[in-house]
Amino acid sequence: MLSKYRIIGNYTRYDELIRNTLKDARTRIAGGCLQPSRKRENHLIWAAAWSGKTYFVQQIAASLASTVRYQELNLAKYSEQEFRARLSELNDCKDKPCLCLIDECDAKPQEPWPYEILLPYLDASVERGIPLVFVLAGSGGANLGEIKKRISARLKGADLLSRIPAGNEYEIMPLNIGDRILIVLSQFREVAKEFERDISSVEKFSLYYVALNPRLANARQLREFAFRAIERVPSNDDRVKYDHLFSPGDPENKAFWFQTQATASGLMNSFTTLRD
Repeated sequence: MLSKYRIIGNYTRYDELIRNTLKDARTRIAGGCLQPSRKRENHLIWAAAWSGKTYFVQQIAASLASTVRYQELNLAKYSEQEFRARLSELNDCKDKPCLCLIDECDAKPQEPWPYEILLPYLDASVERGIPLVFVLAGSGGANLGEIKKRISARLKGADLLSRIPAGNEYEIMPLNIGDRILIVLSQFREVAKEFERDISSVEKFSLYYVALNPRLANARQLREFAFRAIERVPSNDDRVKYDHLFSPGDPENKAFWFQTQATASGLMNSFTTLRD
């Protein structure tokens, strides 16, 4: 049952410890949006590459869409002028709380301007009463401690970290095999809904393929993979079978089957029920 592993929206994680850590993050971030006050609601997330940090924040924003404005700024993509201009748009967030994701917050380490520009906005809720909630997310280093060291070494970096309240720092660990299977199952359901279809079961051998395929290592790849598979499912079938994972004539289909049939034959023609 997918709902057991759901954190927010369609964002799922398999490991219980990671799941509860992210539920705590979700609760604190959403709470700052729903009950704005004259205090800093700033958060720092370290996330392994391709672990879905952006999607996690997007799903929180989607759950609050009726009451909160969402803005997403990827520091790696902006020049100084562009970053300053996008941040200035937040000055209009006076009547409605705004959740702002500063993605790749550790980008441009040689530039002097990013944190100097950002600092006044991290103080805006305290000094100007503007209801802003910031999530700063990055993937630099091997863990939360390392990204904090990198940020601290930058101009105004220590000042930036001092504006993250205690308890508002989180780690999102890499996807494991359980996560990858969860994501592809969730995407089978979501993509099917886009096609106004219902998928009720998935062949276990197809999940075995997902678990062993190193090219399906992140959420974006799994989404594209699921989309193409659902396109191949006949309109009168509600099952995703192993053959639906491949285009007709794809040599990888038979190659993987021959390589694994001795150890995984019990997974062929055996299906797992898919339920929300």
